[in-house]
Amino acid sequence: MDVLIQFTAELAKCTIVPIVHEAGYSLLYKRNFKKLENRVKELDAARVRWDHSVQDEIGNGKEIETDVVNWLKDANELIEKANKLREDPRRANVRCSINSFPNLIWRHQLSRKAFKISENIFEIQGKGKFDRVGYLPTLDQITFSYSSTTRRLKLETRELFIDKILKALLDLNAHNIGVYGLDGAGKTTVVEEIAETTKHKKMFDAVVMANVSRNPDIERIQMEIAEQLNLTFIEKTIVGRANRLRQRIKAEKTILVILDDIWPTFELEKVGIPLGDDRTSRIQNKQNIEQNVKQNVCKLLMTSNNKDVLLEKEVEEEFTFRLELLGELETWHLFQFMVGDKVKDTSLQSLAPQVAQKCAGLPLLIVTVGRGLKNKDIRVWEDALRQLESNSHAGMDMKTYSTLELSYNLLVSQAMKDIFLLSSTLQDIDTEYLLKVAMGLNIFKDINTVYHARNTLHSIILSLQASCLLDKCNTSGKIQMNNYVRDVAVSIALRDQHVFVKEKLSDLKEWPTKDFRESSQIILYGCNVRKLPERCWI
Repeated sequence: MDVLIQFTAELAKCTIVPIVHEAGYSLLYKRNFKKLENRVKELDAARVRWDHSVQDEIGNGKEIETDVVNWLKDANELIEKANKLREDPRRANVRCSINSFPNLIWRHQLSRKAFKISENIFEIQGKGKFDRVGYLPTLDQITFSYSSTTRRLKLETRELFIDKILKALLDLNAHNIGVYGLDGAGKTTVVEEIAETTKHKKMFDAVVMANVSRNPDIERIQMEIAEQLNLTFIEKTIVGRANRLRQRIKAEKTILVILDDIWPTFELEKVGIPLGDDRTSRIQNKQNIEQNVKQNVCKLLMTSNNKDVLLEKEVEEEFTFRLELLGELETWHLFQFMVGDKVKDTSLQSLAPQVAQKCAGLPLLIVTVGRGLKNKDIRVWEDALRQLESNSHAGMDMKTYSTLELSYNLLVSQAMKDIFLLSSTLQDIDTEYLLKVAMGLNIFKDINTVYHARNTLHSIILSLQASCLLDKCNTSGKIQMNNYVRDVAVSIALRDQHVFVKEKLSDLKEWPTKDFRESSQIILYGCNVRKLPERCWI
């Protein structure tokens, strides 16, 4: 008997209950639609409120949280689905009539859909509670100088250089990496491109960049980096902010910190940039990486005018890279790009290449001059060439001139300054001849032997090369110097040591009596004078 009762109960559960449940959709048709209407109103009101919050956050420069975006999307879809159901034309024919059987089917179907949508709305309403709507994204604090222009023009030497740096960033042995070169050579542009590439390729979890400059504002640098890391300082002192920033940087799994324009006086620790660990720790870190042991990695990329500054900041020799100036062909390509169609003018066919050549491969100067001459007439072009050919710095970019002059003033000894100026005034000179002249002028004070003087000269040349004031000597041992650097050096030599240098005697319409009278040295190139004058000019 008990078995029969149990069987009957199960049979009712499987047959009668579902039938009653399904029949309920038809019986509760009006109730289901009324409930749907009320819940749609509630959901729509919530959707509007959250949408207002979203617009406010966007107006404040914030990104919207993913769960908020998804909720609004689901809410919109449900409201749209409910409205379509409420406007279904079959709703007008669900009352009893002669054709009552099909009406009951529609009534059941529509009521069932209303019930299901209503339940979905109830469920999503429960999820519509958020702690916050938006967040401040990581800022790309990269300011573009002339890079936004040159980036559209691919220069092969720059592409190869950037690839070299990117490979160094992937090297397990490279913790600190340095780029050095003349001011105006494009160091900032290069590291901006590297920052952009590493972000695009997702080589690091975070990439931040800040400009340092010769007189660094520690608080400004801290704020620049902190903003890019979404870090808000509560500390009031520089030391406190440095500790907080150091802690934040170390919290990133992988981070690239780019510091542009480093000078000797800059102290990484003051800002809060963690320096590379000691050699033992680095070896351990390398072993951890090779064994796939999880660890945080902070790499530091710095730029400077001087290689020695980078070495002082614990950049190893093999990871310092000199950014050379552009060759003639790339100089011409960049110059053409900046000037535009004007360079095709027949009146400029001989003049334009001369102006480009006088820019001496300095991207900053090429861009500055090119922009200035765009759409200008031939007289402006001729005046620009005259200024660039002059030995005065009137025709030079003042920022670059000032930086080169500063690099000269920062040379640690008078002997270094004298050798630099002497190398500029004595063109195409080899090191042995330079040694003779330097000893003859008694530049090396208190050195009486050729052996020791040669060693001192060698050290000075290496230091000048590290400062990018001299290029590497060619195979024949000739001293190499960029033309633009030479013009600055000659200008300084004329001003400070009264060295008169003239490359083209044909340009002299008359003897410069005043310049000659005040000169301590007179250097004339291409001089075919066979006989000295009978008396000095007075």
